[in-house]
Amino acid sequence: MIEISTLTTNSLTNKKAEINLLAEDLGEDEQSFYSSIKPDLNAITNNPAEKTISSILDYSKSL
Repeated sequence: MIEISTLTTNSLTNKKAEINLLAEDLGEDEQSFYSSIKPDLNAITNNPAEKTISSILDYSKSL
């Protein structure tokens, strides 16, 4: 008979630890990169293109 076992880990806790990263936890290069793209990312979330909105609406109507 073959016995198979899986190590018990708390993967949920490990995922939560990864999600809770702070800006201070990033290296200097990473902070610099994020700072350079932050305005563009904010613009995307605040002002989506009309084409994006139309695509989302068309997709939702097709379901």
